[in-house]
Amino acid sequence: MAGIGFYATHIYNRRQTAAEEARKAAEEGRKDREIQFAEAQTVEKFIEHLASTDEQRRKAALIAISTLGNSKVAIDLAEAFKGPGATSALTTIAATAPAAQAERAVLALQDILRDLSGRVVTVETLTKKGELIGMANGLVVDAEGLVVTAGHVLDAAKGVKGASFRIGLRQGATAPAKLVRRDGVLDLGLLRIDEALALPPLDRTPSDAAFGERVVVVWVDPRNGYESDPVLEVGRFAETGVLGGDGGASYAGVIVRVNAAPGMSGAPAVDSAGRLLGLVQASDQQGLTVLIPAKDVFAFAAET
Repeated sequence: MAGIGFYATHIYNRRQTAAEEARKAAEEGRKDREIQFAEAQTVEKFIEHLASTDEQRRKAALIAISTLGNSKVAIDLAEAFKGPGATSALTTIAATAPAAQAERAVLALQDILRDLSGRVVTVETLTKKGELIGMANGLVVDAEGLVVTAGHVLDAAKGVKGASFRIGLRQGATAPAKLVRRDGVLDLGLLRIDEALALPPLDRTPSDAAFGERVVVVWVDPRNGYESDPVLEVGRFAETGVLGGDGGASYAGVIVRVNAAPGMSGAPAVDSAGRLLGLVQASDQQGLTVLIPAKDVFAFAAET
């Protein structure tokens, strides 16, 4: 009798557990349908703005959707309606959304900025024996293998007999590089690799970024190896002026607030629409980073 009672109790408990699990699954399914319905209603309200050719309207619509608690939907829509407005909205979401959604926004930005990311390389200075004595970032400016970087990153080669330069490309490939020209006033250096690269034309549209606008630095951390994926750092446009002074070196250019790190010099920074603002030059202890203006970068690279 005891065995029968135990068996009956066991069967009853299993049925109760199964019934509870079924109820929870049904409840979760109902909530999912409600969320999907709410998301569809949200998108419907903004679809006219999303389909607009006015990039500011598109940006505003995506940010509004995110603000309403639908960051995931906003990110998905930004990937579907690509353009300056979508890029700008993603930079805002990446900087303001909860961690998980911010990470997704950064991944979406990486996809949208993949053409630029494919141009970001590492610039390495080597001794005659091949020892690494300097590392930074650079930007490939044409398909013929011209690479522009901050001129001071090449200083490690000064006074080192037999020093050479090497460019770290994507997927771990490297190529020796020759110094073409350097401008100490602009703090720019130009190198060339003897390798044609399958790259689309570089967007040279002038940026009209204003104070407070989001900016993105796209760079490869040389400490992780040039085969690593580019890192995106989202910051803000601060001003155009001079960074430094007080007895130290001073740098004039575009100043942004962004998390800087060793090896970032020479990396491209773009505005929220993906247009080049300049190359990272130097940073201070207050979180400010100065960029060599894009107009100087393009003019310097054109003098070949």
